[in-house]
Amino acid sequence: MAFMRGRQQPEEIETFEFDVWNCGSEDCNGWMRREFSFSDTPTCPLCQSAMALGVRTLPALSHYVGP
Repeated sequence: MAFMRGRQQPEEIETFEFDVWNCGSEDCNGWMRREFSFSDTPTCPLCQSAMALGVRTLPALSHYVGP
């Protein structure tokens, strides 16, 4: 097909597993990377509930070398 000739494959994004803080409230989807928190046990910035540690697979930041 002529319209697909110039089409490039999308660049694959490198992902890593990161430690994150997940909001403990069932009504909130808040989370943040552990390395970006200023507290040992932060509260959710959206609903002020307690947060628990978890793991997520996320794309690396452009300045990040890897875990």
